Amino acid sequence: MRACLSFLLILLTPAFLQAEIVWLQKSYDFGLMKEEAGPAKGSVSFENRGTDPVVITGARPSCGCTSVEYSEEPIAPGERATISFTYDPAGRPGKFDKSIRVYIGENDSYKIGITGNVLGTPESLTQFYPYECGPLRLSDLRINGGEMTAGTSRNFFIRSYNQTLDSISPAWVCRDPALTVSCSEKKIGPGDIAVFALFFDAGKTKEMGEIEIPLTIISDNSVKDSPSQEIIFSAKVTPDFSHLSARQVEEGPRCYLIPEKLDLGILSGESAKSLSFLIQNQGKGRLTIYRISPKSKALSIKRKPSAIKPSKSEEARLTVLLKEIPEGPFNIPVEVITDDPLHPVRILSVVGIKE
Repeated sequence: MRACLSFLLILLTPAFLQAEIVWLQKSYDFGLMKEEAGPAKGSVSFENRGTDPVVITGARPSCGCTSVEYSEEPIAPGERATISFTYDPAGRPGKFDKSIRVYIGENDSYKIGITGNVLGTPESLTQFYPYECGPLRLSDLRINGGEMTAGTSRNFFIRSYNQTLDSISPAWVCRDPALTVSCSEKKIGPGDIAVFALFFDAGKTKEMGEIEIPLTIISDNSVKDSPSQEIIFSAKVTPDFSHLSARQVEEGPRCYLIPEKLDLGILSGESAKSLSFLIQNQGKGRLTIYRISPKSKALSIKRKPSAIKPSKSEEARLTVLLKEIPEGPFNIPVEVITDDPLHPVRILSVVGIKE
């Protein structure tokens, strides 16, 4: 029993020898600070309430934006010590949340929190938020969702920044049910950053192929006639065949274009020219044509078949607007999007030389 008690005392002795440090502050808030004013200084203090002197052996900030100063002299029992720090706001508009790890003696460390909000200079805001919408600045005016199948959905984000000394309440308008919008903040304070989240559900879009959905961001809904900005969301939507079995794929339609290249030869003048090609279904099931999509304003759709029975063909017609084609050789792709599970997108090439 006595041996066990002695062993327990040996384990507890280091705890009694540890310094008793009481922090008078363990965080510091710079509040709203202007980037143009340059670096700002702050400090926190602690008191040694132990029985032995202690020494600050190190202080490590969480990033290079913060520098730290402290005394290496011993702090006697009952004395106080100060950790001073400087935050550099250059090129860092918006709220920040940093920390400093302070080491005292050999084993003790303490975390000091540093927060604040930087009202950026025009130069910094132009770099990170290049688009202005009244009091609000935006990181992007176009969001490219890339290629997505009709059965998928994804989130996209636009960062925004309140460049004024007043709080603002943003709003938005989007009438396409495939795209929903939300904002991380109902009210954006001076110098605050907020994020607009765009959720695109490709299963709700009525179009296949390349689509564009406009939405409007209103900078401050609490102010009449507040400035607004149009944002364009784009994506390329392809049919979703992930639910089909191998047998369903085998018994599905097969799309072919005849020909796959339309050579218009040498063209001159500014008049319009009509051309046509066949869409052929060589499969076992009915072929649905979702969209015929030229990749140039020089081509427009004159006739698009909606469906084709097995072993049948239908004619599609295009109009070439010669005035929209620059001089020299050209190669304009035309996407034909169908429910062919093996080749949902076929490409027709329209080529020629404009004199």
